[in-house]
Amino acid sequence: MRENTLKQKLDAGKAVFGVMITFPSAPVVEMLGALGFDWVLIDNEHGSITVDNSEDMVRAAELSGIAPIVRPVANKPEIIAPFLDRGAWGVQVPHVNTAGEARAAVDAVKYYPEGHRGIFSRGRPAGYGFAGSTSDYVKDANANTLVCLMLEEVEAIENLEDLVTVDGVDVYFIGSGDLSQSMGYPGQNTHPEVQAQMEKGVKIIRDAGRVAGVSCPDNLVPKFLGMGVQYFHGNVGTLLQTSSVDYLNAMRASASDAGM
Repeated sequence: MRENTLKQKLDAGKAVFGVMITFPSAPVVEMLGALGFDWVLIDNEHGSITVDNSEDMVRAAELSGIAPIVRPVANKPEIIAPFLDRGAWGVQVPHVNTAGEARAAVDAVKYYPEGHRGIFSRGRPAGYGFAGSTSDYVKDANANTLVCLMLEEVEAIENLEDLVTVDGVDVYFIGSGDLSQSMGYPGQNTHPEVQAQMEKGVKIIRDAGRVAGVSCPDNLVPKFLGMGVQYFHGNVGTLLQTSSVDYLNAMRASASDAGM
């Protein structure tokens, strides 16, 4: 299995920036890698991405130097494992609220002795079994596969002291969208009470010496960087919207100056 550059950057204390994509497009993933993003979130939860069409997206990510992480639709081994067998470098598991659910996610991702993922050493991550032993592949996979847990409800923040004790988790990611909804403020992720819960969560994660991630508007990224948050992502639609608005405004201003 390839060395996971995303895990290496996080272990070195660096901030990493990714992009979420909800539709199957290997060329877009390849472009994101060429543009310099650290990782891509291949989203099976909210879009049209499936196990089969994710495989070329993973290949495109590897080709362009961007780490492919999949968000599965649920925290179940039969849903998580097929994406890993197609070569995903890790998973970002949604709606994890308890230490038991966190351990279940790790168990689904890791091979023995860290988990109970079913062994298949003839797939892409194992080089199709053409070189090396199964035991070497298992060791490499356990070391390189990333586990990110999404904390998206108030229950997760309330249980966070227990969650951060679970071995095998690389990132604890506070999802402000669903968190705001669980607090009765849907769509208001900048509401002071939502921000207070996020800040509380980040402090617990960082005080435990673990890696924190958050979803937030771009203008709040400096705030969370200052709190030690390392793991961020935007989305393809927002990038397209922002760059398109900037481009069209500039072009139409030029056209107006030219009397056109």
